[in-house]
Amino acid sequence: MYLKNLGTGAAIPSKTRSGPAHLVKIGDDLILMDCGYGTLMQFQKIPEDYFDLTHILITHTHADHATDLMAIIQAIFVRTLEIGGGTKRIKPLIIIGPPGFKKAFNELKKILQPEKVSFNIQVFEMGNSFKRFKGWTLESAVVRHVDFWKSIAYKITEDNESFVYSGDTGFCPEILNFTKGAKTLLLECTVPASWEYPKGHLNPQFAAEIATLSNASKLILTHLYDIDTPQDIKQEISKKFNGKIIIAKDLQKICL
Repeated sequence: MYLKNLGTGAAIPSKTRSGPAHLVKIGDDLILMDCGYGTLMQFQKIPEDYFDLTHILITHTHADHATDLMAIIQAIFVRTLEIGGGTKRIKPLIIIGPPGFKKAFNELKKILQPEKVSFNIQVFEMGNSFKRFKGWTLESAVVRHVDFWKSIAYKITEDNESFVYSGDTGFCPEILNFTKGAKTLLLECTVPASWEYPKGHLNPQFAAEIATLSNASKLILTHLYDIDTPQDIKQEISKKFNGKIIIAKDLQKICL
């Protein structure tokens, strides 16, 4: 199992960071977690092909996390047509989101991709849920980000080793409980250390606290505005967390 960070930025565009998007490879499955702005273009820079995606996991439907979802579906669809090469897609595309996601997906599809696609799309919602796939399991937990819709974190487990992606979350009991026992954490670190009590997001201190309490061995920080330098973030986190600290970069590959 490996992780490839396609986009490690947040809502404001950056020259060095694309919108949130993280690719996980497990066996024959290619899993995309969030697909913010620029995700489809980032696929042009790596050997993995968006056409081979088996799962897309959306943490919440803020634009910076879901902008390229319909663009990816359209691109796959056009590649099945004669003009796009006529490649037949066999596997279904499984798309998972938080409670209320199905309605949002159907409304977006009517506007942005109304054509009937030539491959099987399966859409599911997860809250505090569990699903089993071939060789791995997926868990989700509702976390605290905004009040007007649900946001979820995801946990992928293969061979008894777990990896958690927080999506957007504040420091809350839900994310603390959900990360316990996970070997690797991919946590948002949106706000700088100078913001002592951020709402709906994490600063370096809270990310370190979560990693320490979960007993993780590796902490990866993403969803970055680069207000603090990578060195400053590492220094702040190392005050509480003794494991490996990685400040995520676009197109970076990490073995899990």
